[in-house]
Amino acid sequence: MQPTAAGIAPLNGVEGATAIAVHFSGGLVGCADWEHFDVVTDAELSPLYLINCQDDPSIGFIGADPTVFKPDFCLELTAEDEAQLGYPEFGDLLVLAIITPASSLGSTAEPSTSATLNLLGPLVINLQRGIGRQVIQSEYTAHYPLGA
Repeated sequence: MQPTAAGIAPLNGVEGATAIAVHFSGGLVGCADWEHFDVVTDAELSPLYLINCQDDPSIGFIGADPTVFKPDFCLELTAEDEAQLGYPEFGDLLVLAIITPASSLGSTAEPSTSATLNLLGPLVINLQRGIGRQVIQSEYTAHYPLGA
């Protein structure tokens, strides 16, 4: 994550660790009350990001650039998406897919052996403005196996 005008700050004084406050107007899909997040990364976490909800501190996610795990992932933004994100330049966008740990999938009788990546609803963040939007990508799945 590159320093921007949106208020990226060193995290707990750790060299190279940064956090950006992001506002998702209307919240995330199915979770309208979750609008304010801190997105955190550092060299040790790379390529992962921690996504912590300010509205409910018990909520947090792990995210990653989807192209790290699916190089041919192609984000498509509608005109409405672009407007909600403030008409950003492509280089000002951070795209994160939420990772679901293997232990959260399946049942206890049939646990999943692979974590998955939500390519259906990636988080798209305008780093310059500190605003984000969950963008539905209907041609993808919410359970793309990380081992694929």
